[in-house]
Amino acid sequence: MSLFLTSNRYVFVGVCSLVIICFVSPSIASEDKSWTDSINVSGYAKITANAPNHKPTSISLDDLSLFVSGKFNRWFNPFLEAEAYNIPLWQAGGGAQFNSAQLAIERLYNDFQISDDDTFRAGKFLAPINHWNIIHAAPLVWTTNRPITSTYSRANYITGMNMRHDFDALTGNALEIYVQPVDEFNSKPLTEHERHYQTVAGARWITHEDLDYYLGVSFQFADVAHSDEKRNSISVDGNWQHKWFELESEFVFTHVDTSTPQQHGSDWGGYMQMAVPLIEHFNLITRYEHFEYANKSAATDTTLSGIVYRPVPRLSLKLEWQQTEGSIYHNPTGLYSSIAVLF
Repeated sequence: MSLFLTSNRYVFVGVCSLVIICFVSPSIASEDKSWTDSINVSGYAKITANAPNHKPTSISLDDLSLFVSGKFNRWFNPFLEAEAYNIPLWQAGGGAQFNSAQLAIERLYNDFQISDDDTFRAGKFLAPINHWNIIHAAPLVWTTNRPITSTYSRANYITGMNMRHDFDALTGNALEIYVQPVDEFNSKPLTEHERHYQTVAGARWITHEDLDYYLGVSFQFADVAHSDEKRNSISVDGNWQHKWFELESEFVFTHVDTSTPQQHGSDWGGYMQMAVPLIEHFNLITRYEHFEYANKSAATDTTLSGIVYRPVPRLSLKLEWQQTEGSIYHNPTGLYSSIAVLF
């Protein structure tokens, strides 16, 4: 099996990070407990079976992520997520695969607890552009396929700094401001993301976030690497959890400034998703999404219906049919399923 990394220095950084986290001096930890009690190791795995129209049916290990985190004191709280992804297992007409994999460092940062209300984060982390991006681990989201709205137009990862201030801990009212002054560390290839970014700055205002509902407004400026393209985005996303259903929605508008000819001057779109609990841990999922691309003449209209079986919060089995009209650049029509588990 061939494993691909951007360069050897990323392997070195990952190994050094594990060493620091696992063998940090006991003097850093709190005096009333062993330093090993401050370390947590977990992760998740996701196996998908895809049957898109006019393409071979396939099974793959889509994600295998390992989390290593430590909470030692106010100043030293590191987090590492290493991921193996896109590992083919079987394909119709080709038989067993398991002949390649991709590796990436998804997150590598440290949190500094400046005060009870202020947290400073430095390293590589998930951009706080919406709730889906922050909780994107497969066992925690309702569908195998991700909405285009939540990922396409903006930088999903930040290599830089983030400052969060909590105004009201009871309602979750908070403000986050972040900046990426350099190219993304250990970025995934362009086959996985639309573009790479060399400079990013943004903010997210969370007006309310608790177990019942959340609402957030996000802004982001992104300078695309190896291009004169600049992207300015604004979005609103929210979720409402009721006894009998869960509603989730997001709308995004991204102005695209570039000398390259475009079909339109912006990306924009939105989705509405509903989850309805049925019986014995089964849930009915429906979603409609409309999205227009700046560089494509045809928009995408996608309707999704599916069933999710979630016997425990850490395990989910998903089966969904997706019908896409217009551009099928993302999430084409077909039958999709997955098994995802946190460990």
